Amino acid sequence: MQALIFSWLTFLIGVVFLEKGLKNVKYLAGSFLTLVVIFVLSSFPLNYNLLNSLFILYFYFIFLHIFSDKSWKLKGYITAYYLLVLIVYIGLFFYKPEYLNFVVPFAIFPLLFKKNYSRTDTILWVLIVLSVALSYPINHQIFYILNILFALFFIKESVQKLYIELEKEKRRYRDFVDRAINSEIQKQYAQLDDELKITYKKLKEIFKLSNYTLSPSKIEDIAERVVEGLHNLGYSGVVVYVDTGEENIYRKSGFFPNINSYLSDKFQSIEKITISPDEKHIFLPLKSDKGKIGVLGVYKKEGIMPKEIEYLSTYANSVAISITKTIYFREINKLQELLEKTFESVDIGIAIVNKDFRIEKANKALLNIIGQEPDADIFNLIPELQPLEKDFKEVIQKRKTIDTVLSSISEKGSIYRVKALPLISGDFEDTENIVLIIEDITEKEKLEAQLLETEKHAVIGKMAAGLSHDIKNPLAAIAASAFAIKKRAKTLNDNRIIQLSEKIEKNSQRASDIITRLLNYAKPSYYKIEKVDLREILLSALDLALPENLKRKVKISKRLGKNIYTYGDATALQRVFINLLMNSIEAMNNEGKIDIRLTKNENYAVISIKDYGPGIPEDMIEHIFDPFFTTKEKGTGLGLSVVSKIIKDHRGEIEVKSKENEGTEFVVKLPLAED
Repeated sequence: MQALIFSWLTFLIGVVFLEKGLKNVKYLAGSFLTLVVIFVLSSFPLNYNLLNSLFILYFYFIFLHIFSDKSWKLKGYITAYYLLVLIVYIGLFFYKPEYLNFVVPFAIFPLLFKKNYSRTDTILWVLIVLSVALSYPINHQIFYILNILFALFFIKESVQKLYIELEKEKRRYRDFVDRAINSEIQKQYAQLDDELKITYKKLKEIFKLSNYTLSPSKIEDIAERVVEGLHNLGYSGVVVYVDTGEENIYRKSGFFPNINSYLSDKFQSIEKITISPDEKHIFLPLKSDKGKIGVLGVYKKEGIMPKEIEYLSTYANSVAISITKTIYFREINKLQELLEKTFESVDIGIAIVNKDFRIEKANKALLNIIGQEPDADIFNLIPELQPLEKDFKEVIQKRKTIDTVLSSISEKGSIYRVKALPLISGDFEDTENIVLIIEDITEKEKLEAQLLETEKHAVIGKMAAGLSHDIKNPLAAIAASAFAIKKRAKTLNDNRIIQLSEKIEKNSQRASDIITRLLNYAKPSYYKIEKVDLREILLSALDLALPENLKRKVKISKRLGKNIYTYGDATALQRVFINLLMNSIEAMNNEGKIDIRLTKNENYAVISIKDYGPGIPEDMIEHIFDPFFTTKEKGTGLGLSVVSKIIKDHRGEIEVKSKENEGTEFVVKLPLAED
């Protein structure tokens, strides 16, 4: 039993290191814990046969691991099966204990249905399951030992699974690297390779070394092969020093006397071919079109012949060309990587579109706007661009630039600036590609709208302050005079003067109310924020908006959800719904039907107030929330403006849907209190 527990423990520890957790083998962990419980309980004076009933649970966990990807319905059937086996075992324990050894194998046989990676694994698994099942009635010690095979099989399976995942990852990485190579780098690499081949041929002719080549991959490798190649040709010592501007590379082979004296100034004093007085060593500068990039030094104790100087000079030029091309290749590669990173990092959508209007290359920002792989032409991927098809053709044919604004390219409410311009390379005027730039300016447009709204409120505030000062005082005098006239007329019993004075009083009060509303609209809002029940707010607003004399004429259809809360000012929200209800009642001339709904939609409470009146003309809908816009004869045009302001202050939204002769529906969305 201890060996069996140890084998499972070894397996689980191996899984932790291989898969970084027990998530994929949580059921096998249950099997291990069952074995631990059996082992611990075996030290107590418990009935041996009763304790062995836990092996049914042990095999149940193994089965759950094998079929972990199956549906819960199947797992439910299997659970019922193992529960039945356990019940049979317990029943036989009390009535027929001599048959107990034949029950546990029934908990093992379902494991035969395991799906394996190969036919060999299947045969091996079947042999393990049958061996364990048949060993239980024969000898329990053999049964314990054979159970170790399960742990060994799962260890093999985990390693095999990890190997398969590594192979997949390796293939994915290889594919990624292959796609990363673009045509420009391939072209530059091909040019560099051609020039290096010419250099190789020249070196073979100079030194007659048919097996000598230079690798263009690293400057360190070139320096290493240069010193090794010359040293093998018979020179006593060779040194190479290269300064790329970013790094210094120094390589030495063989014996080179007094080399440290040259290293102290990094060969800076050597600007031309320098030969020692004894003609035993020579230094040749390695130059590129930008200046000196290094020094090649050769020492030969027998002395350097004049003919060798010519060969070494030609060789130094070839080495300098190779190093220069390698540096150039590396710089091109870095520049390409920088351009690629910049292209992908910019948050504006950019794409290269060919003459067939198909995307050849696009950055992540544009793919996010499209929302799918660019496997069709640009007009199918972005239907909003279809009206611009003629303009796109002119971009290619006439090298014209497009700059326009479109709405809802990828999602409702989004606004995008679209720009298309010809891609012109080099001195060629003709182009077959388009650079497409799509910028999300939704937030910018919203900020501009908010700024306009703020300026509008500021103007209204100044106007309201002026009106309050210049009109309210005269209105008060008019109202007082009208009251005095009415009082005098009552003394004279002149009904005509009484009616006229009351009319003056009424209209003076109405003008004063308009000024008050204007002041209230313009000044900052202060709310008492609390958790409010929207159902109660709607019911109280309905009682206040619908007088007793209209309750029989106006039919109210309510469907108000319960326990729907928001954070806000109860009085302000009540004012919103009273205003909307009174508008609906007035629109129907105080008779008709109104539907009121209160529901939840994701993180919002949704309130709908719909009437069946004459509706709002389509050309007026976009203006109904503007201050002073009204269709009522005696309206001020501030009611719905105040409603919109209160809803926005509560981080909500209001929308109006209306058709003439069909009615109007106002939909208010407010954040739920729990969010």
